Formats: sequence, structure tokens, C-alpha cells
Amino acid sequence: MFFRFAKALLYIAGKLVFRISFEGVENIPLDGSLLIASNHASHLDPPLVGIGVPRHVTFVAKQELAGSRFLRWFLRNVDAILIDRSRGRGALEQSLERLEGGAAIIMFPEGTRTHTGRLNRGRRGAAVLALRSGVPVIPACIIGTHECFPPGAKVPKPGKVMVKYGQALRFDRISGTDVPADLLDSALREIMEAIEHLLPERMRPQPEEKARWHSPEANANGANNG
Repeated sequence: MFFRFAKALLYIAGKLVFRISFEGVENIPLDGSLLIASNHASHLDPPLVGIGVPRHVTFVAKQELAGSRFLRWFLRNVDAILIDRSRGRGALEQSLERLEGGAAIIMFPEGTRTHTGRLNRGRRGAAVLALRSGVPVIPACIIGTHECFPPGAKVPKPGKVMVKYGQALRFDRISGTDVPADLLDSALREIMEAIEHLLPERMRPQPEEKARWHSPEANANGANNG
């Protein structure tokens, strides 16, 4: 009940303040387990990506977002999965349990908000979930929130926001807890490229940035985080 009420209020606010619009909603299955993987440019992204999904949905959020009593209460009542970065494996197992129960989960493979407005490098957590669960992955993108409420801003300002949902990606399920690194990197690249394809040119990474992401050093170091 609370989820529906909160979603309705957020939808009204999204329309009035951000003139939000949605594309590709028909790509989202109405039942069954599901991952929605989106770019991340603002604290506005989780609720605004979620209100366009025509079913109950939860999202993965950093534990730090639950810093106040009100936010802790709100996040608990919308069924958010809170990540303690010192115990990332626990959040992963919690997400897998939700998926096994038929949940739809929104996550942001970059792991943190971009400071430039362009897509950042993804982390392996999204690929681990996709491969260990075998559920469909809907690539998504949100456009305009970086201008409305960028990192460092105190208060969001009105603007124009659009959310796009792409066609489902499907991966063979991998049994066991240890997924080979080459499969993780391949799945992560496919997810991030599908997100990038939905973005306008100004929000896509520069070629030199992507070259650094896929270097052997990057795969050995940064991609293991998340």
C-alpha cells in the first residue's frame, strides 16, 4: 500500500517539476524476476527510473542514504536494498534472494554518480547478478537529472527529464559463487554498451575513456569493485 502511494506522489512530482517522460515501457515484463540497469547521474535517479516501471520494483542504494530517521523509514518501506560498501557480498546475496522470489530490481552498474554527466565505467556487481541469477536485464537510461540535481547541489531545480527502457538482454545462468572473470567482463561490457546506446551523444563516454576501461590493468583492479 505504501509503495503505491509513494509511487503515485513521486509520479505527480516528476510530471510537475521535471516534466518527466518515458520511452520503451513496453519492454518491461509485467511479472517474473528482472534487473533494470541504468546510468547514474543524480540522487533523483532511483525514484524517477522506478516510477516508469509498471510493476512493483525495488532498488539498490548506498547505506549512507539512510543517514536520517526519515530516509531510513522511507527506504525500508519502499523495500530498498541498502549496500554497506564494507560488506558488499552481503548485499549481493540479498539481491539474489530477492530475484529468486520474483523481484524486479533497479541497479546502477557505475556504482556512483557521474560528476561529468557522461556514462562512467561499470563495475562487476551488475554482471555477477545477471550471470548468477540468469534473469532478463533491461538496460535503461535517465537523461536530464544531472542538470536538475548534480552531485554537490543542495536542492534540485525544475527541468526536463526522460527515462528510456531498452530491450531485454539475456545471459546464461552460471551456477556456483565463482564466476569466471572473462564471462563477467563480457557481460558487463554488453550491459554498459546497451545503456550507452540509449544515451544522447553528450552523455556517452569519450573513446579514450572507454579504452582505459577495457585495459588489462583496469579489468584487474577497478572492475573487481562492486
